[in-house]
Amino acid sequence: MFKISRELNEMKYNGESIKLAIMGAGKMGTSLISQLSNMDAMEVKLVFDRTPQKAIEALKKAGIAEDKIIYTDDYNEGYEVLEKGYVCVSTNYRLCYKLLQINAVIDCTGNPAFGAVIARKTIQYHKHMISFNVECEATVGPVLHDMAKKAGVVYTGILGDEPGAIIDLCEDAFGMGLDVLVAAKGKNNRLDEYATPETLKEEAREKQLSPKMLTSFVDGTNTMLELTSVCNALGFLPDTFGCHGIETSPEKAVEDFKLKQDGGNLDNYKVVEFSKGMAPGVFIIVTSDKEDVRDLMKFLGFGDGPNYLMYRPYHLTSLEAPITIYKAVVENEATIAPIQGQVADTVTIAKRDIKKGETLDGIGSEKVYGKITSHTRSIQEALLPIGMITEKTVATVDIPKDTLIDMTMVEVDDRATITRLRHRQNSMKL
Repeated sequence: MFKISRELNEMKYNGESIKLAIMGAGKMGTSLISQLSNMDAMEVKLVFDRTPQKAIEALKKAGIAEDKIIYTDDYNEGYEVLEKGYVCVSTNYRLCYKLLQINAVIDCTGNPAFGAVIARKTIQYHKHMISFNVECEATVGPVLHDMAKKAGVVYTGILGDEPGAIIDLCEDAFGMGLDVLVAAKGKNNRLDEYATPETLKEEAREKQLSPKMLTSFVDGTNTMLELTSVCNALGFLPDTFGCHGIETSPEKAVEDFKLKQDGGNLDNYKVVEFSKGMAPGVFIIVTSDKEDVRDLMKFLGFGDGPNYLMYRPYHLTSLEAPITIYKAVVENEATIAPIQGQVADTVTIAKRDIKKGETLDGIGSEKVYGKITSHTRSIQEALLPIGMITEKTVATVDIPKDTLIDMTMVEVDDRATITRLRHRQNSMKL
């Protein structure tokens, strides 16, 4: 009970701390920096951002005095800054994994191609990799997880995002001997697969999000990537291409998520799903074949069974990240990791006609969006995972709107780290 706070308090008493590098001072990175300022024995020692002033402002908001913040892109100077107890701000991302004092790197960028570079190098430098970057994890997570195991460090997603929160519920269910039938998340935004950064520009400004990020939420790509991450952790699959998107409520979920033959909407169990009616929470549908367990569940108010809802009506993004940081650095344990391999993929669909020679732009763009399918199908049909798209991904043919894009239609950047990791992952059958 109170283990984490107790252990961190003891570390602080002993003059020890977890020293962290934060990648990205956007909405998530800034809120994480503030949250960590409330924690014993967790210190933000380095913040990387392409705009240094954003990083400086984030640290000042968290209560760090400006005269304690030093900007440098030089390794030796950065080392001295940390040794003297100051906080470093840098536009040189290499300092995050190279500086010896850093215990763990936290990627808050949401950029899959850049995230792949950071994760690979962080692991190679034998530091823990904590990722808000589900876009990267859903694309090359299995190979990064394999590298981390071999290096003796942790590669993990965070508790506060929906995938980590879903796995937290599943761990409770498995720990009670229950069988999980459905793992699902609420969808916070409306679903418009043809949304663009331009159409969402004003809404993004009001929500203090980048237009591309909000577009990835509204067009469903982010949901698909998150559910891909859950599949790769549990071994589940979507019940249908892109999921059903069943609208439900806590009162109706058990009935709605039954098999069709029993009056529900599903063809199979052991599936992932999303529902607009359950936002901002996550939920699982569980069952038991034991009569005494069913009697007790009914007595406890879970209904007649045989299926039951376990519902977590929130996820707290960066606010829950310190729990993941503690588990990774102190207990060497991941919150969510792709231990089942690449079970599912989020593949690419054209939002509009794309002309030969155009770049695809990727997640959150006005050109493409993603849907989840099985990795088996993705490989058999040579489909393009949306997380593999970089600024150098070019259409080699005219691609009509609504086309499911395969690798014969594009030229990918074979020199990009994320492409090389994906090829390695496929060749290792991870």
